[in-house]
Amino acid sequence: MELSRRNFLGGVAAASAFAAAPGCCFGKCCKATRPGKIALQLYSLREYIGGKKDGSFKGYGLPKALEDVAKIGFEGVEFAGYYGFKPAELKKMLADNGLVACGTHVGNSEYGFNTKEWTIDVEKLKRTLQFNLDYGNSLVICPGGGNIPPGCSWSTGRGGEVGKASQEIDDFTKKLCDLYNKAAEEAKKMGCKIGLHNHTWEHGVKMTDGTSYWDFFFSNTSQDVCMEQDVGWTTCAGDMFPGVNPIVQYKKYPHRSPTLHAKENGMGKNVKKFDAILGQPGCDENGKPCATPVDWDGLFPVTDKDGVQWYVVECEKHFDDINGAVIPSFNFLKSKGRI
Repeated sequence: MELSRRNFLGGVAAASAFAAAPGCCFGKCCKATRPGKIALQLYSLREYIGGKKDGSFKGYGLPKALEDVAKIGFEGVEFAGYYGFKPAELKKMLADNGLVACGTHVGNSEYGFNTKEWTIDVEKLKRTLQFNLDYGNSLVICPGGGNIPPGCSWSTGRGGEVGKASQEIDDFTKKLCDLYNKAAEEAKKMGCKIGLHNHTWEHGVKMTDGTSYWDFFFSNTSQDVCMEQDVGWTTCAGDMFPGVNPIVQYKKYPHRSPTLHAKENGMGKNVKKFDAILGQPGCDENGKPCATPVDWDGLFPVTDKDGVQWYVVECEKHFDDINGAVIPSFNFLKSKGRI
């Protein structure tokens, strides 16, 4: 998710999660008939659901959006807010449309983290997880909110900009790893998992030993802390940081990824046009692709072997229009034999 997600999640209460599905191999079931089912991150339709902030479009509401998403052919959804609905209502809407909730996005404050005093409010974490379990989910992912070290920003690692290493970053990241490990241990007791989702900054921020924030984090957290890789952002990061590659990540940190964010790379210094459609990377002013495309054909065999259960489509354009990016992206995955 992009920068606007930070503010979006700021008003979101409690969490969501990952349901035991026929394709899963991270929980008790291992009855996969095919690898990697297809879900939609509902942030992709945030205005379609909730309307525009300026009031020019009121939105269609979550019930209709879920119905429309199911009609397209998506098998699941990942939440980023609940639009005021209670767990029982969410559970019914999902069931009515034959959908599975494969996860949610929250700020790490919903894990009960206090990154000023470096404490964890276990009771708050439990409330977050229970909210999820009450409608059948158990995977709660943080896409950045509260994870950024001092002196760093969402823009770190973009446009050739490199994060400046410091002891302060080292100390922050080490303590954050401790909190994630503690939260993952508590979540496991409830049959849940937590995890981290990336942008480019996680690869751009450096520790004093030269290790990236991302590599340090997943080298110092337990297997119970999940990696939700956004392959579009990782591909973008690879243009600036040699060796950063979505495929490599699954080999370095195997079997930690119940979900994958299926997004195309729309970044790059010469990008002038990007519609957030899978298979169509960012283009220059003449409409010629100039951003490195995601290597989908190389990626799928690796993620299938790794056991990725859900390919979660996320489109960061056309938030009010289901036809602009969501349907073409679904059709791209279908053309690749993923449906």
